[in-house]
Amino acid sequence: MKTTKKIVFNGPSQSLNSEQGFTMLEIVIALVLMMIVVLGAAGLFAYAINYNSGAYDRALAHAVAQRQMEYLRRTPYANLATPAQPEPNIVSSGRSYSVVTTICADATAGCGGSATLKKITIDITPLSGATWVRNSVRLESFRVAPTTGPYF
Repeated sequence: MKTTKKIVFNGPSQSLNSEQGFTMLEIVIALVLMMIVVLGAAGLFAYAINYNSGAYDRALAHAVAQRQMEYLRRTPYANLATPAQPEPNIVSSGRSYSVVTTICADATAGCGGSATLKKITIDITPLSGATWVRNSVRLESFRVAPTTGPYF
């Protein structure tokens, strides 16, 4: 005699009434959470773009200060003097910068200069951009009077 076995499936109920999907409330909550994450990332990108632009402005200001310093290093020692103020603004790569150059050769002024030593200070300030960018870039250098030593 032949016996047959009945196979019983112990998985989830096959009834249509017991199947569940996502409700509208779950979808709305998921979308709100995703929106918060995306807006946070967008704010971070906006901050990074602003910071990079400001860093570019400061790098250009430093390049302008270097160019001014090189010009003053080529100037003969006897001709070095503080230029008339205010100095004209400099435009580099479409951005404007104010320039303040100070040359100190007075030992009594306490600025670091003397009769044979001139202290050159250049302050370059970006005139545009974010307020944190508009801090000045300062370069300082010393020039010594050319003198001949005992071997010349």
